[in-house]
Amino acid sequence: MEFFLLVIALITAGISLAMGSASLTEGLSKDGEKIDLVFGIMCISLFVFFIIPPLGFVWVDRAPYSGTVIIKRVFNFLYAGIMPWFVLLYTDYKKKLLPFLSSILFLFGYLTMAFTTKDSNQPLWFTITILPLGLTVLHGFIALGFQYRSGEKSKSGWLFFAFVIYLLFYLPTAINQFSDNYFGKMIHAKIFYPINLYPLAFILLMGVRLRTNANERFQLKRSLRSRDIRWDSLMENTQTIFVNLDKEGNIKYINPYAVRLMGYTDISDMIGKNWFDHYLPDGETSVRKAHFQKIILKEENTHYHKSDIICKNGDIKIISWSNLVHYDDEGKVNGSISIGTDISEQEKSILQIMDLKAELEKENLNLNGEPIQEWIHLEIIGTSKAITYAIQKAKQVAQTNAAVLLEGETGVGKELFADLIQKTSLRNSLPFVKVNCSVLPADLIEDELFGHEKGAFTGAIQHRKGRFEMANGGTIFLDELGELPINLQPKLLRVLQSGEFERIGGQQTLKVDVRIIAATNRDLGKEIREGRFRNDLFYRLNVFPITIPSLRNRKEDIPMLVHYFIEREAKKHGKRFENISKADINHLQEYSWPGNIRELKNVIERAVISSITNTLKLDPSYFNIDEFRPLNHTASSLELIEKDHILKVLAECNWRINGEGGAAEILAMNPNTLRSRMKKLNIIRKTKETSGNL
Repeated sequence: MEFFLLVIALITAGISLAMGSASLTEGLSKDGEKIDLVFGIMCISLFVFFIIPPLGFVWVDRAPYSGTVIIKRVFNFLYAGIMPWFVLLYTDYKKKLLPFLSSILFLFGYLTMAFTTKDSNQPLWFTITILPLGLTVLHGFIALGFQYRSGEKSKSGWLFFAFVIYLLFYLPTAINQFSDNYFGKMIHAKIFYPINLYPLAFILLMGVRLRTNANERFQLKRSLRSRDIRWDSLMENTQTIFVNLDKEGNIKYINPYAVRLMGYTDISDMIGKNWFDHYLPDGETSVRKAHFQKIILKEENTHYHKSDIICKNGDIKIISWSNLVHYDDEGKVNGSISIGTDISEQEKSILQIMDLKAELEKENLNLNGEPIQEWIHLEIIGTSKAITYAIQKAKQVAQTNAAVLLEGETGVGKELFADLIQKTSLRNSLPFVKVNCSVLPADLIEDELFGHEKGAFTGAIQHRKGRFEMANGGTIFLDELGELPINLQPKLLRVLQSGEFERIGGQQTLKVDVRIIAATNRDLGKEIREGRFRNDLFYRLNVFPITIPSLRNRKEDIPMLVHYFIEREAKKHGKRFENISKADINHLQEYSWPGNIRELKNVIERAVISSITNTLKLDPSYFNIDEFRPLNHTASSLELIEKDHILKVLAECNWRINGEGGAAEILAMNPNTLRSRMKKLNIIRKTKETSGNL
């Protein structure tokens, strides 16, 4: 037994020396970790404990203990006392009460042993040390639980296994100290303490784990060095400015490109200097510094701006900046990172373009002498392929009695196409009745279309003909057909199929011969899928569909339309114009025109009213609102586009919703629908007249 224990002790000593040397070397290196240093001290302590005579676990001396035994026990207690602190470092557990208590008890136990003069089967010093050994087990499992909950499951597994072995050796040592079983007899004979077998398992398990960690750290550092090289290369060669400022605005880092751009030769010339005091024009220093502090304090979210910087030779560079708040390892703000692009040349180009634009506006488009009549088909103006094709289809179907479905966005001129079909049809001398389904209340539209008998409802004091009766023999134009209630659609379908219907409250079936022209700005296919429009009615109306192109799809017609509207509105307001700026024409052709022809007409009428010379001039303020933004402008959302458009129309109508010329009419919406959309989009008039106009 003694020989076996001696072999185990020598093996443990050898492993302790090897692991301790490696850990101390790693811990004492430049980038070493504290945990390696602590583990190395523990291993060397064990090596000294096992190698000083008497060797290993067995000692046959009696109290008072010899000097070698006292020295030997110093290293034994040093190893045991350091273990709780090793656990703290390994698990990042912060509470230190149990480690302090364990260390104090180990010290007390050692002093008791050193001053023991009388031998005993139950030495007091060993009884005292049983308690801190148990506290070490308790502290170890508490710290492991913390580490496991922190998400480091694989890392906690190694130490958990080590402490399970510790517990297995500790329990018989603690329990059998006062018993007469096998382990107890060996303890009383001072031959063997089971807890002394634990160091071999601990050194092997944790030594392998720490060496694995060291290798992982080495690989990570090598990877980081490689990334640093790539980052430094990127910072050296990129054509972008990077500036890292602390919370006071002092330069912590600036990349080589920025240094060269500003005319300096060495980064050290700029590091530590205040960016705002040294590298911004005097007029911008206080403003930019205040803006910087607001960003740092999170009082302002505008992280993009454009500013001038001063180079070493006094030249000014214009930089477009993107600013990011920089945080330290604890999540606290410690400065900012600014990424800049030199746009000096672009700004010069923009100024040159503005100068050329001013010259271009001197060249005006002459409005006199153009043969407007050649463009007009009942006010359908244009020579583009899109509008010409739609006109040809309208003339083609006009000579028949087929139902026509006019499709297109709001404001494209669907009613003008209905007029064209009627005037060139065989029924041009017969009644032509127009009905706008969107402006009729749902409970009155049936009466409007089909009429009622006397006494059919309260207030029906005489019979009344509906629009279909009035259009008998001729044509009826149902504008905004998509607004027709679903419960009324079967009655309309019957008229289309057989020409028959009954007035409200009537028993007599009336028969009419009416040609139907319908128009809609809705996607009827979608309406059918969502159950708001009957598919059989759609097929009856869709005999000859004509899609009227939007204005953005025939922009080559805009100069003609502008010419026509100027002529018409000038006569209306008693003015005369001879020219219009080419720059204004270009602006009009850049816009997407969601309101189509109707919107263009309104813009031209505003310009006619506000222009005071014989050259029509659009108000410059118009160019700053959404309607004159280029097509490639990206809106933040569809709701934002809708909200801006409704606000624009409301402003044009002086916030009047109902009636002729009101916002609902211009937007081709039911007034109640418009009010609902305004509420959803949070559109509120911010003037005292709000309640009166709404």
